[in-house]
Amino acid sequence: MMSTIRRSLFLLGCMLAVSCASDRPFFRIGIQATDTVTLAPGESTPLEITLSREADFPGEVRLNLANAPAGVTLTPEVILPEGETSITASPTLAVAAETTAQGMQRTQLLAEDAANDVAAGATLFLVILPLPTTQPDFSVAVAPRQVNLIVGQSTQVPVTITRAEGFTGPVTVTLTSPTTRVRADAATIAAGQSNTNLFVFTERSATPLPIPTTVVATSEDGRQATTGFTVNLRP
Repeated sequence: MMSTIRRSLFLLGCMLAVSCASDRPFFRIGIQATDTVTLAPGESTPLEITLSREADFPGEVRLNLANAPAGVTLTPEVILPEGETSITASPTLAVAAETTAQGMQRTQLLAEDAANDVAAGATLFLVILPLPTTQPDFSVAVAPRQVNLIVGQSTQVPVTITRAEGFTGPVTVTLTSPTTRVRADAATIAAGQSNTNLFVFTERSATPLPIPTTVVATSEDGRQATTGFTVNLRP
């Protein structure tokens, strides 16, 4: 689930030759794309990217994914042809099923005009969640898998238990977080029921970064199913 919040990052050259007291040409490359994506191994999603450019000498600009862990790809390459000012494309961001990377990955959308020696980059946070674990008679799911919150805010996250025939007992749902600044009170799904909400709290002192968390569903006899979601903290 991709964030609906978009980020622009511009590399600015000499805005005006007169004001910079230089004969260097004017240039600007802009990248607009979501800044946080949550996926699990074996999953992929289209990533909408708008690449724009203002320049005295508009050469071809190519955008690729940099600093990505093994098994993470963005294809095909986004190309802004020579002479054009902008292009919007939706390459596929994919996480290979066999990747060993997990958690928050800080990657970069890197756009380069090699002919004019110009480049710009925008940070793309990729959260790779572990695959869900299940029990023969129940599993747990969270939707959406990415929640965007300003630090200090709280929200309710819907949790669903899928029961196999014959399993009707109550299930306790808890949140495991790598930081105490993102937490949730335990909730109970009553016998025969399938849904509850986890009330997720964040503290104002939390660092504004994507936080991968784990939802744990525990039956009365101690058996557990798990799934993950991202609490994407904004400043």
